[in-house]
Amino acid sequence: ALATTQRVAVVTGSNKGIGYCIAEQLLDSKQFARVIVACRNKELGMEAAAKLGGEFASLDLADSASIDNFASFIESPRVGRLDCLVNNGAIAFKDADPTPFAEQTAPTLRVNYFGTARLTDRLLPLLCATGENPQVVNVASMAGRLGQIQDPVLRAEFADPSLTRSRLNELVHKFENDVAEGAHQERGWGRSNYGFSKLAVIAYTKMRAREEMSAGSPVKVNCCCPGYCDTDMTSHRGPRSPAEGACNAVLLALQPPDGSLNGEFIRDLNCAVW
Repeated sequence: ALATTQRVAVVTGSNKGIGYCIAEQLLDSKQFARVIVACRNKELGMEAAAKLGGEFASLDLADSASIDNFASFIESPRVGRLDCLVNNGAIAFKDADPTPFAEQTAPTLRVNYFGTARLTDRLLPLLCATGENPQVVNVASMAGRLGQIQDPVLRAEFADPSLTRSRLNELVHKFENDVAEGAHQERGWGRSNYGFSKLAVIAYTKMRAREEMSAGSPVKVNCCCPGYCDTDMTSHRGPRSPAEGACNAVLLALQPPDGSLNGEFIRDLNCAVW
């Protein structure tokens, strides 16, 4: 059991809400010696880490230099191993936000998709090399469901089991361009930037799980929907507690070494149709 106590988890966006509860449940599981609370706000992050018994590290998913610095810190001898990465950090514009839809697209995708993918890409080699039962868990959403995409041809591209990273990025840029031209709806996209960012995360999850598996890597990559929770992001409208929402991510993070979940989308503690 000694090795187990050396395991390290990183949870992004974990100073409050669902992320905080994920970090708390991972610490309570006694399966990690260190849980790193990674977020933008130093004051809130340090406060949360102190309360949890975790440790704070600065990470702004909107800033690629910050992502690279954070990854370098995790790779450095100060940490030097990684067993579990939970990508929970995300942003959503409120319904009442006056920012025009087209101006919400780039910032939403920058954090929720590009930032998450960049961090995961950077840390996967470390997870693969040092992780004991290594897991990547992406917190997605039912808002990311495939059905939001109206055009069946586009929808089939995202669902294609041989979707490549370069094609996924092309599709994401196509969404951005179509939004910029004010033509996203007539071209068969959905009507939510947040929903599309989460769809891209689910597509990335499945693509990455396939890549790791075919490379013979031990890392499993899954995603989940926490449900509609009572958090700042939902303006506290969700009926579900953040702790209950966290359970879906924790189920994946704690799956046993012989667990079969890989490339799955989990909702209400079960595999769900994307």
